[in-house]
Amino acid sequence: MTTKAIVSASDPEPQFVKRERIYVGVDVGYRQHVAAASPLSVFNAKRNPNGWRQVKTVRFASDAAGFAHLQRYLDKHSSDVTDFLVLLEPTGGYYALALLLYLLGKSYPVVQVENRAVKDYREKVFGSETKADEMDARLMARMGFLHELAGEEFSIRPVHLTNPDAAALKVMVGDLSVLQKEITRRRNQLQQITAATFPELKTFFRDSTASPSARALLAKFPTPQDLAAASADEIGDVLRTTRSYRHAKRAAELRELAQGSAGVRMLTQQHWRQGWIIRQLDVLDEARQELIEQVERISAAHRYTLIIESLPVKSPIWTATLIAVIGDVSRFHNYAEFRAYLGWSPQVERSGSSLDSSKLAKSGVRLSRKVLGQMVMIMLTPVIRATPFRVHYERLTARGMRPAKGNRARRREALGRAEQDAQGDDALR
Repeated sequence: MTTKAIVSASDPEPQFVKRERIYVGVDVGYRQHVAAASPLSVFNAKRNPNGWRQVKTVRFASDAAGFAHLQRYLDKHSSDVTDFLVLLEPTGGYYALALLLYLLGKSYPVVQVENRAVKDYREKVFGSETKADEMDARLMARMGFLHELAGEEFSIRPVHLTNPDAAALKVMVGDLSVLQKEITRRRNQLQQITAATFPELKTFFRDSTASPSARALLAKFPTPQDLAAASADEIGDVLRTTRSYRHAKRAAELRELAQGSAGVRMLTQQHWRQGWIIRQLDVLDEARQELIEQVERISAAHRYTLIIESLPVKSPIWTATLIAVIGDVSRFHNYAEFRAYLGWSPQVERSGSSLDSSKLAKSGVRLSRKVLGQMVMIMLTPVIRATPFRVHYERLTARGMRPAKGNRARRREALGRAEQDAQGDDALR
């Protein structure tokens, strides 16, 4: 895959300089990145079977000085950006963002290779999961060569400059997921403490002993003994500050439960830890609420919002998550590719030469798999009004299909409708 270009020289007669494709793999890090520029000639298996493994790499800092170092390294191979194809992994967070903007700003063609594809190819070539930055950089360069010249598929997709809010939304949705897990963890820890020190509390707060009302009460009266010593009016005042008026009316009942509690007396360390967890939960809940408001603000103006929220069940968090995961729907060539990316494609199980059954593939984006699963489970509940999805599900199960397969069919149907609407919206625009 070589081309010829005419360059100016002191000789009045033009000289022809042979140019070749250069594949650059970049392993992204926090402080430093590693790049391996592999010209097409190093992949000549007859002349040098291991040429691509011996390509000289460059380690450069993730700052302006480092980018200048990378530029000098690339210029040694060619000063024409069209000769290059740069490949890197979609590293989480913002580690690669500055480098991406630099390369795209210089008009270098940049594509991303899925992390899983690099890992699988590393095991295939080297027979080991051992990771080395130089090794991965060379591997990505070779993957670019095989993808472009041999047509081998590696889950490679082009990188384009996107709307800053859309890029931030994807990171914020991930932050929200992590934050929710931490809140759940702290709530479980608080419930474990109260189960030992004040077991009767769960009969009063039936939903959760880690709810805002219960936390406010425990912050003011950490032990059953403190509650027993307080008056019903004092207990009711605390509950009313959290707008738990129904519980405030039963303040006297809670005081009686505290007086006869069978809980273990709290030690000093347990007392401190309970207060610390409560303070942590208050901060985390506030941070979560702020993040949800910001995510809703970004997604409200997005063109896919009306399409996603046209489904029978909806949630601002679900909408934001799907918008963040999908990105630009035009990058998917067909519905099957779109469905596989979101993690809702069937996988056929075979035993020998016979067909056994099908199941949901384990690939795809975890966030979208979770959202689609929650949507379907709610659509199928009897308390929700009848929808075409549920009617179709009931028809499938009445025919003898297992409920799990019926759920997958409903999710595929919802995905198909969403993609058709989105593509129609793009066509209109």
